[in-house]
Amino acid sequence: MSEETAQFAAAGDETGADASDPAPLVAVGIGGRVELAGDRLRLVKGGVFGHLVELLWLGHGVLENSIAVAEITAVEIVETMLLPSFIRFSYAGAPTPTGHFLGDALAENALVMNLFDNRGFYRVKARIEVLQNMPLAAHPPMPNAARTTA
Repeated sequence: MSEETAQFAAAGDETGADASDPAPLVAVGIGGRVELAGDRLRLVKGGVFGHLVELLWLGHGVLENSIAVAEITAVEIVETMLLPSFIRFSYAGAPTPTGHFLGDALAENALVMNLFDNRGFYRVKARIEVLQNMPLAAHPPMPNAARTTA
C-alpha cells in the first residue's frame, strides 16, 4: 500500500467511515465515474468528455464495465505534470499499458480523473486494497443485491 493510499485508508472520509465500510463509494472524474459497492467495481465512462472521445475515435469514451474486486490485481493512479491524472485497474484480460498517455488513459480499464481534487479516487484505491487483504468470506455483500424468490 502506498503512503498516500495508507493515509486515506487510515483516515477514512469526512463522515468518519473507514476504508472497509460496505457503503457504496463513488468517485467522479472528467471521463466518468467509479462506483465501488460491496465486492464489485463499476467503471462508468461517459459525459461530454466521453462522447467527444467516441466522436473523434480516440478510444473507449462511453462504456460501462463491472469488475469483481477479487479479480483486480493492481490499482494504479498515474499522475502527469501537465495532463490530467488517470486511474487504471489491472485484471486478467485487461489491456496492457502502452506507455503512451492517450492510449492508456482512454483504455477500457482506465478513467481520466479531475484536474484538482482526486480524494475520492484515492479512497476507492484504499478500499480496494483493504478488500483484497480480507478473506473472501469477510467481504461485505453488495447493497440492494437481487433476491431470488421461489
